[in-house]
Amino acid sequence: MDKPIQPKFLSRRRVVITSIAVAFIAVSVISIQVFSTHFQASGKIYNVSQKTLEFSSAHHANFTHYLPLRGIVEPQDTIFIDAIDGGRVDALYVQEGELVRQGQALLKLSNTDLQLRVLAREAEVSEQINDMRNTRLAVEQNQLALARDIIELDFAILKLEKDLARQQKLYEQALVPQRTVETLRDELNYQVRYRETVKQSQQKEALLQQQQLTQLSQSIATLQSNLQISQSSLDKLTIRAPRDGQLTFMAARVGESKTPGERLGQVDLIDKFKVSAHIDEFYIDQISMAHTATIQVGQATIALTVSRIYPGIENGRFKVDFHFQNPSEAPALRLGQSLPLELNLSSETAQLVIENGAFMQSTAGAWAFVVSPDGRSAHKRQITLGRRNPTQVEVLSGLGANERLITSSYNRFADAEHLSLIP
Repeated sequence: MDKPIQPKFLSRRRVVITSIAVAFIAVSVISIQVFSTHFQASGKIYNVSQKTLEFSSAHHANFTHYLPLRGIVEPQDTIFIDAIDGGRVDALYVQEGELVRQGQALLKLSNTDLQLRVLAREAEVSEQINDMRNTRLAVEQNQLALARDIIELDFAILKLEKDLARQQKLYEQALVPQRTVETLRDELNYQVRYRETVKQSQQKEALLQQQQLTQLSQSIATLQSNLQISQSSLDKLTIRAPRDGQLTFMAARVGESKTPGERLGQVDLIDKFKVSAHIDEFYIDQISMAHTATIQVGQATIALTVSRIYPGIENGRFKVDFHFQNPSEAPALRLGQSLPLELNLSSETAQLVIENGAFMQSTAGAWAFVVSPDGRSAHKRQITLGRRNPTQVEVLSGLGANERLITSSYNRFADAEHLSLIP
């Protein structure tokens, strides 16, 4: 008959070890499956040292939307100097950068053609003036001739009146015939009527001659003025400073030829200054003449106002000029001096803000890693940010007051969903 076989000690131990191994494998498989399921559902997880990160807490603070710019000190007014008639540069009397006074000679041009034209014009004008003077003399002589005729007629009438009176007495005494008296009376009447006609002619002639003389005087004055203009064109070959200021530009060398209208130099009026800055074209529709700015000069903060917005855009930037709100407070500045400038785009208001950081370059303000309350982890969250300045960013939604987020660069873990923060 068969006997039951009792298992040996080693066989029983082998069974226990095998059972334990099977159980460990099963647990490992289950753990891997659970971790895989969690990883697929939650995304990548990175371990990041807190020492390499920067944090900011959302908090309420006064927020001002401003642009940090670099302002350049420029003259408020500039006068350009051009060659009126052109010519060859004969002499330079000042150099660039020198201070000049109004009327001071800057350079001298020579223009042979202009000099010849002026001489010809002078001769022509002188000839016309002489002709007009001769005409005026002839008119005056004609007036004298008419006056002399009137005098002669008056004398003839006076003589006839006396002869007629004597002959009339003789006729009454029957010493002369009636014919003699009638002849004298007829001749006297003729001379009287003739004198009246000559007087009327003289009056009309005098009126016309007076108008003619007036026109001649005006013509002579015009010709003399034209002659002075022609002569002054020679004086303008010596270029002079139009105002007191600084000669900041001189485009002339001895021996060069300059065409009419060519730019020769520039005088900056240094009694008043302005500040100019170049701004990115992104802000061109956000800036108006109502905006203000400030510059920092040493320990002083000076207020400015937008005075001019240039329409042209060059290399993606446009130019804006600023004037001092109170010119008496303007500090001692130098042309070309560079100063830090802040252009205020909004007034100061209380807003929920966070510190501006490098994370904006990776997220454009659409999301951020928000730190958990225990500070051990950070999770990706959708947020909405608004305006920003170099130090602050306005929070519109997605963050509550006192919540912390990572504001340093996300380049190392931008594809993660969760961060494990290691102390």
